[in-house]
Amino acid sequence: MSVDIPRIGLGLLGGTFDPVHNGHLALAGAALQAMHLARIELIPTGQPWQKTRVTASHHRLAMLRNAVEYEPHLRVNTMELLREGQTYTIDTLREMRSHVGPSIPLVLIIGGDQWANLATWYNWPALFSYAHIAVCERAGEPLTTTDDVRLFTENRSTAPHLLCTRAAGSLTFFEMAPHAASATVIRSRLLTNAPETALRSVENWLPISVAQYIKAHGLYVHA
Repeated sequence: MSVDIPRIGLGLLGGTFDPVHNGHLALAGAALQAMHLARIELIPTGQPWQKTRVTASHHRLAMLRNAVEYEPHLRVNTMELLREGQTYTIDTLREMRSHVGPSIPLVLIIGGDQWANLATWYNWPALFSYAHIAVCERAGEPLTTTDDVRLFTENRSTAPHLLCTRAAGSLTFFEMAPHAASATVIRSRLLTNAPETALRSVENWLPISVAQYIKAHGLYVHA
């Protein structure tokens, strides 16, 4: 007899989503399964402080909404697009915590590259006051971290399925299968390949609705 595991907790997956691709959706799916989250909110950045050039926010938002239209456990959250100035994750977590209250588990989902650079994030130790952090381990890609992050988090680790037994403060690691999709490579191919072949070279990495949007609006064809 199968037992339904209750879904609790709210996952937060931020990024430029420039463009959103199937790798992002695979990451969200792996997180949902590993931690039994009720849903994941995908949060497109407004003005990310570590990046200087991103596609206009209305295009990134439209592509993201198209990508999750038929995904019942995924939702787009526009809070960072509405915030003026540079975007810091700590501000987003504070705002989310004020919205959901003190008891709902919040889970910040990050990749291995973000984990390796966590010490460069603004006020990174305070993140754990508002949420858990779940780090995605891609098969075959070892994780690295800095000494200060390792020391700060060494007593915070827990299993993914136990993460949401409290509201915040813990660290977990979960796995996803390798996925070749890369927003950087997608933009590069669309920019450098001939128009008639560019989109075909990346269409397997994109939701159909996103590929159609890129074509309709002529995105990524100019530097």
